[in-house]
Amino acid sequence: MRRLLPQSLFGRLTLFLTGGLIIAQLLSAAILLQDRDQALYQAIGGHVAQRIAAIVNLLDTLDDEHERRRLVTALDLPPTRLSLDLPWQTETVPDERYHTTLFRALLKRQLGPDRPFQLEINDDLPPPPPRPDRPPWFDPDRPPPSDRAERPPRWRMHAMMMGLRNFVVQVRLRDGATVTFQQTLPEDIIAWPARLLLILVVLLASVALLAAWAVRALTRPLTVLAHAAAELGRDIRHPPLPEIGPLEVQRAAHAFNTMQERLIGYLEDRNRILAAVSHDLKTPITRLRLRAELLEESPLREKFQADLDDMQRMAQASLDFLRSGEDAEPVASVDINALLDALREDAEDASHEVQIHGLARQPLRCRLLALKRCLTNLVDNALKYGQRAEIKVMDRPDRLVLTIRDHGPGIPTTELERVFEPFYRLESSRSRDTGGTGLGLSIARNIARAHGGELILRNHPGGGLEAVLDIPR
Repeated sequence: MRRLLPQSLFGRLTLFLTGGLIIAQLLSAAILLQDRDQALYQAIGGHVAQRIAAIVNLLDTLDDEHERRRLVTALDLPPTRLSLDLPWQTETVPDERYHTTLFRALLKRQLGPDRPFQLEINDDLPPPPPRPDRPPWFDPDRPPPSDRAERPPRWRMHAMMMGLRNFVVQVRLRDGATVTFQQTLPEDIIAWPARLLLILVVLLASVALLAAWAVRALTRPLTVLAHAAAELGRDIRHPPLPEIGPLEVQRAAHAFNTMQERLIGYLEDRNRILAAVSHDLKTPITRLRLRAELLEESPLREKFQADLDDMQRMAQASLDFLRSGEDAEPVASVDINALLDALREDAEDASHEVQIHGLARQPLRCRLLALKRCLTNLVDNALKYGQRAEIKVMDRPDRLVLTIRDHGPGIPTTELERVFEPFYRLESSRSRDTGGTGLGLSIARNIARAHGGELILRNHPGGGLEAVLDIPR
Protein backbone atom coordinates (compact mmCIF):
# COMPACT_ATOMS: atom_id res chain seq x y z
CA MET A 1 0.00 0.00 0.00
CA ARG A 2 2.83 2.41 0.82
CA ARG A 3 4.39 1.83 -2.59
CA LEU A 4 1.19 3.08 -4.27
CA LEU A 5 1.20 6.33 -2.30
CA PRO A 6 3.17 9.32 -3.60
CA GLN A 7 6.46 9.89 -1.83
CA SER A 8 6.12 13.66 -1.40
CA LEU A 9 3.91 15.37 1.17
CA PHE A 10 2.39 17.48 -1.61
CA GLY A 11 1.43 14.37 -3.57
CA ARG A 12 -0.12 12.62 -0.57
CA LEU A 13 -2.11 15.65 0.58
CA THR A 14 -3.30 16.27 -2.97
CA LEU A 15 -4.28 12.61 -3.34
CA PHE A 16 -6.20 12.54 -0.05
CA LEU A 17 -7.98 15.84 -0.69
CA THR A 18 -8.83 14.96 -4.29
CA GLY A 19 -10.01 11.52 -3.29
CA GLY A 20 -12.17 12.98 -0.53
CA LEU A 21 -13.62 15.55 -2.94
CA ILE A 22 -14.40 12.88 -5.52
CA ILE A 23 -16.16 10.72 -2.93
CA ALA A 24 -18.09 13.74 -1.62
CA GLN A 25 -19.08 14.73 -5.16
CA LEU A 26 -20.19 11.20 -6.00
CA LEU A 27 -22.30 11.02 -2.85
CA SER A 28 -23.75 14.47 -3.57
CA ALA A 29 -24.51 13.46 -7.15
CA ALA A 30 -26.20 10.28 -5.96
CA ILE A 31 -28.35 12.23 -3.47
CA LEU A 32 -29.23 14.89 -6.05
CA LEU A 33 -30.10 12.31 -8.68
CA GLN A 34 -32.20 10.36 -6.20
CA ASP A 35 -34.11 13.49 -5.18
CA ARG A 36 -34.52 14.43 -8.84
CA ASP A 37 -35.80 10.96 -9.72
CA GLN A 38 -38.31 11.01 -6.87
CA ALA A 39 -39.58 14.46 -7.83
CA LEU A 40 -39.71 13.48 -11.50
CA TYR A 41 -41.50 10.25 -10.68
CA GLN A 42 -44.06 12.04 -8.53
CA ALA A 43 -44.70 14.69 -11.19
CA ILE A 44 -44.95 12.22 -14.05
CA GLY A 45 -46.93 9.76 -11.95
CA GLY A 46 -49.46 12.48 -11.09
CA HIS A 47 -49.84 13.40 -14.75
CA VAL A 48 -50.26 9.77 -15.81
CA ALA A 49 -52.82 9.17 -13.04
CA GLN A 50 -54.85 12.19 -14.15
CA ARG A 51 -54.82 11.02 -17.78
CA ILE A 52 -55.86 7.51 -16.81
CA ALA A 53 -58.72 8.85 -14.67
CA ALA A 54 -59.90 11.12 -17.52
CA ILE A 55 -59.89 8.25 -20.04
CA VAL A 56 -61.72 5.94 -17.60
CA ASN A 57 -64.40 8.53 -16.97
CA LEU A 58 -64.78 9.07 -20.72
CA LEU A 59 -65.07 5.33 -21.38
CA ASP A 60 -67.71 5.02 -18.66
CA THR A 61 -69.92 7.44 -20.59
CA LEU A 62 -69.85 5.20 -23.70
CA ASP A 63 -72.27 2.26 -23.65
CA ASP A 64 -71.75 1.23 -27.27
CA GLU A 65 -68.92 -1.30 -27.54
CA HIS A 66 -68.06 -0.16 -31.05
CA GLU A 67 -67.74 3.50 -30.03
CA ARG A 68 -65.67 2.50 -27.00
CA ARG A 69 -63.23 0.54 -29.16
CA ARG A 70 -62.94 3.40 -31.64
CA LEU A 71 -62.07 5.72 -28.77
CA VAL A 72 -59.48 3.27 -27.38
CA THR A 73 -57.95 2.89 -30.84
CA ALA A 74 -57.75 6.66 -31.20
CA LEU A 75 -56.11 7.05 -27.77
CA ASP A 76 -53.76 4.08 -28.19
CA LEU A 77 -50.71 6.19 -29.00
CA PRO A 78 -47.18 6.01 -27.59
CA PRO A 79 -46.11 6.36 -24.89
CA THR A 80 -49.56 5.35 -23.52
CA ARG A 81 -50.99 2.10 -24.86
CA LEU A 82 -54.63 1.14 -24.25
CA SER A 83 -56.34 -2.20 -24.60
CA LEU A 84 -59.80 -3.66 -23.89
CA ASP A 85 -58.88 -7.23 -24.73
CA LEU A 86 -56.51 -8.14 -21.88
CA PRO A 87 -58.08 -10.16 -19.04
CA TRP A 88 -57.97 -9.01 -15.43
CA GLN A 89 -54.71 -10.13 -13.87
CA THR A 90 -54.90 -10.74 -10.16
CA GLU A 91 -51.92 -9.33 -8.28
CA THR A 92 -50.29 -12.25 -6.51
CA VAL A 93 -47.51 -10.57 -4.49
CA PRO A 94 -48.08 -6.96 -3.37
CA ASP A 95 -45.33 -4.59 -4.54
CA GLU A 96 -44.32 -2.42 -1.59
CA ARG A 97 -41.63 -0.39 -3.32
CA TYR A 98 -41.66 3.37 -2.95
CA HIS A 99 -42.57 4.09 -6.58
CA THR A 100 -45.37 1.55 -6.63
CA THR A 101 -46.85 2.77 -3.35
CA LEU A 102 -46.69 6.40 -4.46
CA PHE A 103 -48.27 5.75 -7.86
CA ARG A 104 -51.02 3.59 -6.29
CA ALA A 105 -51.90 6.46 -3.95
CA LEU A 106 -52.00 8.92 -6.86
CA LEU A 107 -54.29 6.60 -8.86
CA LYS A 108 -56.59 6.05 -5.92
CA ARG A 109 -56.89 9.80 -5.43
CA GLN A 110 -57.78 10.39 -9.11
CA LEU A 111 -60.01 7.32 -9.67
CA GLY A 112 -61.80 7.48 -6.36
CA PRO A 113 -61.75 5.06 -3.44
CA ASP A 114 -64.50 2.82 -4.90
CA ARG A 115 -62.93 2.21 -8.29
CA PRO A 116 -61.20 -1.21 -8.49
CA PHE A 117 -57.80 -1.16 -10.14
CA GLN A 118 -54.46 -2.87 -9.93
CA LEU A 119 -50.95 -1.62 -10.64
CA GLU A 120 -47.72 -3.24 -11.67
CA ILE A 121 -44.35 -1.64 -12.37
CA ASN A 122 -42.06 -4.20 -13.98
CA ASP A 123 -38.92 -4.45 -16.07
CA ASP A 124 -40.65 -5.81 -19.18
CA LEU A 125 -40.35 -2.63 -21.19
CA PRO A 126 -42.05 -2.25 -24.57
CA PRO A 127 -40.17 -0.63 -27.44
CA PRO A 128 -39.91 3.16 -27.22
CA PRO A 129 -42.15 5.35 -29.34
CA PRO A 130 -40.89 6.13 -32.87
CA ARG A 131 -38.72 9.17 -33.15
CA PRO A 132 -39.33 11.89 -35.74
CA ASP A 133 -36.31 10.81 -37.73
CA ARG A 134 -37.73 7.29 -38.19
CA PRO A 135 -39.33 6.41 -41.53
CA PRO A 136 -43.11 6.18 -41.53
CA TRP A 137 -43.01 2.44 -42.10
CA PHE A 138 -41.02 1.93 -38.89
CA ASP A 139 -42.78 -0.50 -36.61
CA PRO A 140 -42.11 0.22 -32.92
CA ASP A 141 -43.42 -3.19 -31.94
CA ARG A 142 -40.85 -4.98 -34.09
CA PRO A 143 -38.30 -6.83 -31.95
CA PRO A 144 -34.73 -5.44 -32.05
CA PRO A 145 -32.11 -7.03 -34.31
CA SER A 146 -30.37 -10.10 -33.00
CA ASP A 147 -27.08 -8.31 -32.50
CA ARG A 148 -28.79 -5.85 -30.12
CA ALA A 149 -31.13 -8.22 -28.38
CA GLU A 150 -28.97 -8.38 -25.26
CA ARG A 151 -28.17 -4.65 -25.19
CA PRO A 152 -31.17 -2.47 -24.28
CA PRO A 153 -31.12 1.21 -25.29
CA ARG A 154 -29.38 3.64 -22.96
CA TRP A 155 -32.63 5.35 -21.99
CA ARG A 156 -34.05 2.02 -20.84
CA MET A 157 -30.97 1.34 -18.73
CA HIS A 158 -31.40 4.68 -16.98
CA ALA A 159 -35.12 4.06 -16.58
CA MET A 160 -34.41 0.79 -14.81
CA MET A 161 -31.70 2.43 -12.64
CA MET A 162 -33.97 5.26 -11.48
CA GLY A 163 -37.03 3.03 -10.92
CA LEU A 164 -39.12 4.55 -13.75
CA ARG A 165 -40.01 1.31 -15.42
CA ASN A 166 -43.13 0.14 -17.23
CA PHE A 167 -46.49 1.26 -15.76
CA VAL A 168 -49.15 -1.40 -16.23
CA VAL A 169 -52.55 -0.32 -14.84
CA GLN A 170 -55.84 -2.23 -15.12
CA VAL A 171 -59.07 -0.45 -14.20
CA ARG A 172 -62.65 -1.83 -13.92
CA LEU A 173 -65.29 0.16 -15.74
CA ARG A 174 -68.79 0.46 -14.38
CA ASP A 175 -70.11 -2.22 -16.71
CA GLY A 176 -67.42 -4.68 -15.61
CA ALA A 177 -65.12 -4.29 -18.59
CA THR A 178 -61.37 -4.04 -18.09
CA VAL A 179 -59.22 -1.35 -19.63
CA THR A 180 -55.43 -1.81 -19.54
CA PHE A 181 -52.99 1.08 -19.64
CA GLN A 182 -49.33 0.56 -20.42
CA GLN A 183 -47.12 3.65 -20.02
CA THR A 184 -43.39 4.20 -20.58
CA LEU A 185 -41.45 7.39 -20.19
CA PRO A 186 -40.00 9.11 -23.28
CA GLU A 187 -36.27 9.28 -23.70
CA ASP A 188 -35.90 13.01 -23.23
CA ILE A 189 -37.59 12.90 -19.82
CA ILE A 190 -35.59 10.11 -18.22
CA ALA A 191 -32.20 10.97 -19.78
CA TRP A 192 -29.24 11.73 -17.55
CA PRO A 193 -29.28 15.36 -16.32
CA ALA A 194 -26.22 16.39 -18.32
CA ARG A 195 -26.30 19.97 -17.08
CA LEU A 196 -26.32 18.90 -13.46
CA LEU A 197 -23.49 16.44 -14.03
CA LEU A 198 -21.50 19.11 -15.88
CA ILE A 199 -21.93 21.48 -12.94
CA LEU A 200 -20.67 18.80 -10.55
CA VAL A 201 -17.65 18.09 -12.76
CA VAL A 202 -16.79 21.80 -13.04
CA LEU A 203 -17.18 22.19 -9.28
CA LEU A 204 -14.97 19.16 -8.64
CA ALA A 205 -12.26 20.40 -11.03
CA SER A 206 -12.25 23.93 -9.60
CA VAL A 207 -12.14 22.75 -5.98
CA ALA A 208 -9.42 20.20 -6.82
CA LEU A 209 -7.26 22.89 -8.44
CA LEU A 210 -7.82 25.21 -5.49
CA ALA A 211 -6.91 22.41 -3.08
CA ALA A 212 -3.74 21.63 -5.05
CA TRP A 213 -2.74 25.30 -5.00
CA ALA A 214 -3.41 25.51 -1.25
CA VAL A 215 -1.41 22.34 -0.55
CA ARG A 216 1.47 23.65 -2.66
CA ALA A 217 1.43 26.93 -0.75
CA LEU A 218 1.43 25.09 2.58
CA THR A 219 4.15 22.57 1.70
CA ARG A 220 6.46 25.02 -0.06
CA PRO A 221 7.97 26.31 3.23
CA LEU A 222 8.86 22.71 4.12
CA THR A 223 10.62 22.32 0.76
CA VAL A 224 12.52 25.55 1.32
CA LEU A 225 13.48 24.45 4.84
CA ALA A 226 14.68 21.04 3.59
CA HIS A 227 16.74 22.72 0.85
CA ALA A 228 18.26 25.12 3.39
CA ALA A 229 19.12 22.21 5.71
CA ALA A 230 20.85 20.39 2.82
CA GLU A 231 22.77 23.53 1.87
CA LEU A 232 23.76 24.02 5.49
CA GLY A 233 25.86 20.85 5.28
CA ARG A 234 27.73 22.31 2.33
CA ASP A 235 27.95 25.96 3.28
CA ILE A 236 27.45 26.86 6.93
CA ARG A 237 27.39 30.53 5.99
CA HIS A 238 24.53 30.13 3.56
CA PRO A 239 22.22 33.20 3.56
CA PRO A 240 19.57 32.93 6.30
CA LEU A 241 15.98 32.04 5.48
CA PRO A 242 13.50 34.88 5.04
CA GLU A 243 11.21 34.97 8.08
CA ILE A 244 7.97 35.57 6.20
CA GLY A 245 4.68 33.75 5.74
CA PRO A 246 2.31 32.24 8.33
CA LEU A 247 3.22 32.39 12.01
CA GLU A 248 4.33 28.75 12.14
CA VAL A 249 6.57 29.23 9.09
CA GLN A 250 8.10 32.37 10.62
CA ARG A 251 8.86 30.49 13.84
CA ALA A 252 10.46 27.58 11.96
CA ALA A 253 12.59 29.95 9.84
CA HIS A 254 13.62 31.92 12.94
CA ALA A 255 14.59 28.72 14.77
CA PHE A 256 16.60 27.56 11.76
CA ASN A 257 18.42 30.88 11.45
CA THR A 258 19.17 30.86 15.20
CA MET A 259 20.60 27.34 14.92
CA GLN A 260 22.75 28.43 11.98
CA GLU A 261 24.11 31.40 13.94
CA ARG A 262 24.97 29.18 16.89
CA LEU A 263 26.73 26.66 14.64
CA ILE A 264 28.78 29.43 13.04
CA GLY A 265 29.72 30.74 16.49
CA TYR A 266 30.66 27.24 17.63
CA LEU A 267 32.88 26.69 14.59
CA GLU A 268 34.58 30.05 15.03
CA ASP A 269 35.31 29.26 18.68
CA ARG A 270 36.66 25.87 17.70
CA ASN A 271 38.92 27.41 15.05
CA ARG A 272 40.41 29.72 17.64
CA ILE A 273 40.98 26.80 19.99
CA LEU A 274 42.54 24.74 17.20
CA ALA A 275 44.91 27.56 16.32
CA ALA A 276 45.96 27.88 19.95
CA VAL A 277 46.38 24.11 20.42
CA SER A 278 48.32 23.83 17.18
CA HIS A 279 50.71 26.58 18.29
CA ASP A 280 51.03 25.24 21.82
CA LEU A 281 51.79 21.71 20.63
CA LYS A 282 54.22 22.52 17.87
CA THR A 283 56.36 24.79 20.02
CA PRO A 284 57.35 22.21 22.74
CA ILE A 285 57.71 19.47 20.13
CA THR A 286 60.13 21.65 18.19
CA ARG A 287 62.13 22.41 21.37
CA LEU A 288 62.29 18.73 22.24
CA ARG A 289 63.47 17.91 18.72
CA LEU A 290 66.26 20.49 18.97
CA ARG A 291 67.35 19.13 22.33
CA ALA A 292 67.32 15.58 20.99
CA GLU A 293 69.71 16.72 18.26
CA LEU A 294 72.18 17.72 20.97
CA LEU A 295 72.31 14.18 22.32
CA GLU A 296 75.17 11.94 21.31
CA GLU A 297 74.59 9.32 18.64
CA SER A 298 72.97 6.43 20.47
CA PRO A 299 69.87 4.19 20.34
CA LEU A 300 68.29 6.50 22.94
CA ARG A 301 68.53 9.48 20.55
CA GLU A 302 66.78 7.51 17.79
CA LYS A 303 64.00 6.53 20.16
CA PHE A 304 63.55 10.17 21.21
CA GLN A 305 63.28 11.27 17.60
CA ALA A 306 60.86 8.44 16.76
CA ASP A 307 58.61 9.37 19.69
CA LEU A 308 58.68 13.03 18.66
CA ASP A 309 57.77 12.05 15.09
CA ASP A 310 54.83 10.03 16.42
CA MET A 311 53.69 12.92 18.62
CA GLN A 312 53.88 15.38 15.74
CA ARG A 313 52.06 13.00 13.37
CA MET A 314 49.30 12.32 15.89
CA ALA A 315 48.89 15.99 16.70
CA GLN A 316 48.70 16.87 12.99
CA ALA A 317 46.24 14.04 12.31
CA SER A 318 44.04 15.17 15.22
CA LEU A 319 44.02 18.72 13.93
CA ASP A 320 43.22 17.51 10.41
CA PHE A 321 40.32 15.47 11.80
CA LEU A 322 38.91 18.47 13.65
CA ARG A 323 39.28 20.65 10.58
CA SER A 324 37.87 18.05 8.13
CA GLY A 325 34.27 19.22 8.59
CA GLU A 326 35.03 22.91 8.11
CA ASP A 327 34.06 24.85 5.03
CA ALA A 328 36.53 27.73 5.13
CA GLU A 329 37.89 26.67 1.74
CA PRO A 330 35.85 28.21 -1.11
CA VAL A 331 33.86 25.99 -3.45
CA ALA A 332 35.15 25.85 -7.02
CA SER A 333 34.76 23.74 -10.17
CA VAL A 334 37.32 20.93 -10.02
CA ASP A 335 38.44 18.68 -12.88
CA ILE A 336 38.04 15.26 -11.26
CA ASN A 337 39.93 13.48 -14.05
CA ALA A 338 42.99 15.69 -13.52
CA LEU A 339 42.79 15.22 -9.75
CA LEU A 340 42.69 11.43 -10.09
CA ASP A 341 45.58 11.48 -12.58
CA ALA A 342 47.64 13.49 -10.09
CA LEU A 343 46.91 10.94 -7.36
CA ARG A 344 47.91 8.10 -9.67
CA GLU A 345 51.19 9.82 -10.58
CA ASP A 346 52.02 10.37 -6.91
CA ALA A 347 51.37 6.68 -6.21
CA GLU A 348 53.48 5.59 -9.18
CA ASP A 349 56.35 7.78 -7.97
CA ALA A 350 56.23 5.73 -4.78
CA SER A 351 56.25 2.48 -6.82
CA HIS A 352 52.54 1.74 -6.25
CA GLU A 353 49.97 0.74 -8.83
CA VAL A 354 46.72 2.68 -9.22
CA GLN A 355 44.25 2.01 -12.05
CA ILE A 356 41.45 4.37 -13.08
CA HIS A 357 38.31 3.19 -14.90
CA GLY A 358 35.84 5.66 -16.33
CA LEU A 359 35.80 9.42 -16.74
CA ALA A 360 33.95 12.34 -15.22
CA ARG A 361 32.00 14.10 -17.98
CA GLN A 362 31.97 17.50 -16.31
CA PRO A 363 33.74 19.30 -13.45
CA LEU A 364 32.50 18.95 -9.88
CA ARG A 365 31.88 21.95 -7.66
CA CYS A 366 33.67 21.13 -4.41
CA ARG A 367 36.53 22.14 -2.14
CA LEU A 368 39.65 21.01 -3.92
CA LEU A 369 42.06 20.58 -1.00
CA ALA A 370 39.48 18.85 1.17
CA LEU A 371 38.43 16.43 -1.58
CA LYS A 372 42.08 15.72 -2.41
CA ARG A 373 42.76 14.91 1.25
CA CYS A 374 39.75 12.58 1.28
CA LEU A 375 40.82 10.70 -1.85
CA THR A 376 44.45 10.57 -0.72
CA ASN A 377 43.42 8.93 2.55
CA LEU A 378 41.30 6.35 0.71
CA VAL A 379 43.97 5.56 -1.89
CA ASP A 380 46.72 5.35 0.78
CA ASN A 381 44.51 3.02 2.80
CA ALA A 382 43.95 0.79 -0.26
CA LEU A 383 47.67 0.70 -1.08
CA LYS A 384 48.65 0.03 2.51
CA TYR A 385 46.35 -2.97 3.04
CA GLY A 386 45.67 -4.14 -0.54
CA GLN A 387 48.93 -3.67 -2.47
CA ARG A 388 47.21 -1.91 -5.40
CA ALA A 389 44.17 0.29 -5.90
CA GLU A 390 41.46 0.54 -8.56
CA ILE A 391 39.37 3.69 -8.92
CA LYS A 392 36.04 3.42 -10.75
CA VAL A 393 34.33 6.65 -11.84
CA MET A 394 30.55 6.75 -12.36
CA ASP A 395 29.34 10.18 -13.45
CA ARG A 396 25.58 10.68 -13.18
CA PRO A 397 23.56 13.82 -13.90
CA ASP A 398 22.86 14.41 -10.21
CA ARG A 399 25.91 12.90 -8.49
CA LEU A 400 29.46 11.61 -8.83
CA VAL A 401 30.32 8.18 -7.44
CA LEU A 402 33.97 7.18 -6.94
CA THR A 403 34.72 3.59 -5.90
CA ILE A 404 38.23 2.82 -4.58
CA ARG A 405 38.92 -0.92 -4.38
CA ASP A 406 41.90 -2.74 -2.95
CA HIS A 407 42.86 -6.40 -3.24
CA GLY A 408 43.56 -7.07 0.41
CA PRO A 409 41.87 -9.39 2.90
CA GLY A 410 38.86 -7.11 3.44
CA ILE A 411 37.20 -6.25 6.74
CA PRO A 412 34.76 -8.29 8.84
CA THR A 413 31.19 -7.15 8.27
CA THR A 414 30.78 -6.17 11.92
CA GLU A 415 33.75 -3.78 11.62
CA LEU A 416 32.68 -1.91 8.47
CA GLU A 417 31.20 0.96 10.46
CA ARG A 418 33.46 0.88 13.49
CA VAL A 419 36.56 1.69 11.43
CA PHE A 420 35.09 5.18 10.89
CA GLU A 421 35.27 5.91 14.61
CA PRO A 422 38.16 8.24 15.53
CA PHE A 423 41.37 6.47 16.62
CA TYR A 424 39.82 3.02 16.01
CA ARG A 425 42.03 0.49 14.25
CA LEU A 426 41.58 -3.18 13.50
CA GLU A 427 44.98 -4.09 14.94
CA SER A 428 45.68 -3.19 18.52
CA SER A 429 49.19 -1.86 17.99
CA ARG A 430 50.08 1.77 17.27
CA SER A 431 53.41 1.18 15.66
CA ARG A 432 54.60 2.99 12.56
CA ASP A 433 54.91 -0.30 10.68
CA THR A 434 51.27 -1.43 10.96
CA GLY A 435 49.35 1.76 10.30
CA GLY A 436 48.65 5.32 11.21
CA THR A 437 46.62 6.95 13.93
CA GLY A 438 43.20 5.57 12.93
CA LEU A 439 41.85 8.92 11.75
CA GLY A 440 42.18 8.59 7.97
CA LEU A 441 38.74 7.11 7.32
CA SER A 442 37.11 9.42 9.86
CA ILE A 443 38.59 12.45 8.11
CA ALA A 444 37.51 11.12 4.72
CA ARG A 445 33.90 10.58 5.85
CA ASN A 446 33.73 14.03 7.48
CA ILE A 447 34.88 15.61 4.22
CA ALA A 448 32.33 13.59 2.22
CA ARG A 449 29.49 14.64 4.52
CA ALA A 450 30.66 18.25 4.47
CA HIS A 451 30.05 18.10 0.71
CA GLY A 452 26.55 16.71 1.26
CA GLY A 453 27.65 13.21 0.28
CA GLU A 454 28.45 9.93 1.99
CA LEU A 455 31.30 7.42 2.31
CA ILE A 456 30.66 3.74 2.95
CA LEU A 457 32.79 0.60 3.00
CA ARG A 458 31.81 -2.81 1.64
CA ASN A 459 33.57 -6.07 0.89
CA HIS A 460 33.88 -6.89 -2.80
CA PRO A 461 32.51 -10.31 -3.85
CA GLY A 462 35.77 -11.01 -5.68
CA GLY A 463 37.88 -10.13 -2.65
CA GLY A 464 39.21 -6.93 -1.20
CA LEU A 465 37.51 -3.84 0.18
CA GLU A 466 35.61 -1.09 -1.62
CA ALA A 467 35.27 2.50 -0.43
CA VAL A 468 32.31 4.17 -2.17
CA LEU A 469 32.41 7.97 -2.19
CA ASP A 470 29.04 9.45 -3.28
CA ILE A 471 28.97 13.23 -3.75
CA PRO A 472 25.95 15.12 -5.17
CA ARG A 473 26.50 17.68 -7.89
